[in-house]
Amino acid sequence: MRIQALYHTGFIVADLERSVAFYRDLLGMCVERPPTEIVGEWISGVVGYQGARIKSAFVGIGDGHSIELIQYLTPYPGPSAGADRNRIGAAHAGMLVDDVRAWYDRLRAAGVTVTGPPMLRDVAFPWARYAIYFQDPDGNWLEFAERGPKPAGSLAN
Repeated sequence: MRIQALYHTGFIVADLERSVAFYRDLLGMCVERPPTEIVGEWISGVVGYQGARIKSAFVGIGDGHSIELIQYLTPYPGPSAGADRNRIGAAHAGMLVDDVRAWYDRLRAAGVTVTGPPMLRDVAFPWARYAIYFQDPDGNWLEFAERGPKPAGSLAN
């Protein structure tokens, strides 16, 4: 018995179509599974809410790990208790990019809430040399990190 793969990271969103557009159009991800409504005993059992009805879509870059965007139709969740990155239970999805500084400029130009500005950190692989946090339209935190090339034989992620 073992874990076989990291499959997906899930985020709760208010408007699935708006979120899909953000991840697809601004971040350049592909829609790996289009929006689908899920209702019935199975989903109610999985999420632990009687009468649950959700819409879900998966976005990603084709590497085997996706971001699942979930809009609860019932029960309606209401707003988050807090969007601070340092709260117990807070989460983010981290992604490697080729140029954090260019992404920083693009995200800010699009009106996205971004930490920063990115600053160079002189560290060896696997540590990020540049990194920023930013929020999707629902306040979910994402991280873009840029680092040097992976050395031959390294097992570090």
